[in-house]
Amino acid sequence: MALAWLRRALPATLLVAMGALLVLSSLHKRLAYDEFDNLAYGYRFLDRGPGAPMRGQRMPVLLLNALGCAREGCRQDAVDASEWALMKVRLPTMLFTLLLGGLVYRWGREALGESGARAALWLYAFNPSFLAHGNKVTSDVPAAFFTAASVYFFWKLGRRPTVLSLLLCAAATAGALLSKYTSLLLLPVFALLLVSRGLDPPPETPRDRSAVVRTVGAAAAFLLLVVVAVNAAYLFRGSFRAWHDYTWESHAFQAHDLDGLPIPLPRVFVQGLDYSSYLQEHVDVGRGLNYVRGRLSAHGVWYAFPLMILLKTPLAFFAMLALAATARQVEPRPDRWTWLTLILPFAAVVACFSLLATAQLGIRYLLPGLPTLILCGARGAAFATTPRRKTAVLALMVWYAASTLSYHPHYIAYFNELIGPRKNAYRFLADSNLDWEDHSYFIARYQARHPELAVSVEPPGPRAGYVLVGANQLVGVYDPERYRWLRENFTPVAHVSYSHLLFYVPPERLPSIASPGPR
Repeated sequence: MALAWLRRALPATLLVAMGALLVLSSLHKRLAYDEFDNLAYGYRFLDRGPGAPMRGQRMPVLLLNALGCAREGCRQDAVDASEWALMKVRLPTMLFTLLLGGLVYRWGREALGESGARAALWLYAFNPSFLAHGNKVTSDVPAAFFTAASVYFFWKLGRRPTVLSLLLCAAATAGALLSKYTSLLLLPVFALLLVSRGLDPPPETPRDRSAVVRTVGAAAAFLLLVVVAVNAAYLFRGSFRAWHDYTWESHAFQAHDLDGLPIPLPRVFVQGLDYSSYLQEHVDVGRGLNYVRGRLSAHGVWYAFPLMILLKTPLAFFAMLALAATARQVEPRPDRWTWLTLILPFAAVVACFSLLATAQLGIRYLLPGLPTLILCGARGAAFATTPRRKTAVLALMVWYAASTLSYHPHYIAYFNELIGPRKNAYRFLADSNLDWEDHSYFIARYQARHPELAVSVEPPGPRAGYVLVGANQLVGVYDPERYRWLRENFTPVAHVSYSHLLFYVPPERLPSIASPGPR
């Protein structure tokens, strides 16, 4: 009886534990990198309305974060002034993270049964990428939540079509589009899933012309609902403006002469699509260089995102996937439609960013595809029917959580055991994979604990003694020359918060190091 009670309490316990980890890992970390710009756009949307000029690729969902600081005008100094102020602006992202956990559990219960659902929630709650980005003022996790919700309701439509599922799928898809422009990938994914369902329909589905008409009608209604919802979010500001009324920035949009064609989308949304295309074409605008395995590049490499998955996912998860692939086909088991719905979205996200995107800055871009991958991994627990497999699953789940928690409270910097010592992480990846948080508190604490080292933090040029440099600065994401003297002549002796590397430069070697050129 006690064991049954523990099983019933496990889902809620995991969500509470995840919430606690999100809160604790956000302490002593001021706004960093994109967080303030995201917050500023959210406040602009609140203050000036949906017609406010865009700010990069930022989206309306960020207004939820800005609600926590709107009274003070969302000034960065006011937000950074206290832990409570920071918590208020990060809280909406944390809530999206927990809501996504609830969705993963519900989907797992319907597709894999209760044991599979508990395993899926465990894998999600201790996933280092969701713990890392689930407490930041960004739209990555909201986009992941709405993407997973839209795929979930599309899955339900494929099993048993209902008007409610269609409405919820459309609403979730609109939410994804209002969180990140890359959510447009959902439309071709749904088209592929729809075609596959048509080629392999359920046995009870009638195969006549009326079924085709109903499917086409449902697809048209879905698109109409999504377009209306997106327009409504912007209060229809600038909707149906003609093509020639826009001043296009990107070559992709300039290349099409659709004079007089009305665009059934809000003006700011359309301008954001154009700007996204512009950034794809102009790799030197708006971001630093891509960095993979010691190589800096503007256009990236095809294997960047697969490498991120390999190195930034606990190794135990790959063992869970192996168990899932070799699990016995016991009843009840997920059907072909379920597995296609779980695998295709993840594969599409990875393929899209690996082959088409020039910005390969972090695993956070893949968050929308990770929930379905987690459900695939949970299959190993759902169908562990032998004592040996059950023991293996338990050991893997413990290893999975322990590996993640060993990085607390710096989950951004998580790398699995394949990199060797943790100070080696910068040799493989950087940017939001490693160095994307404010660590000034932890650096100051390290300096206070080791005054004898007289640590110099990111000096402007070569100097002797102990030198501490953030990974992004070290590898040259923003300025390849500044620390070339350091990375090419020395190796780190320690780290602070995993993302800042400590070097010792002997005084006698300093004269032989060429000074870097002007910045």
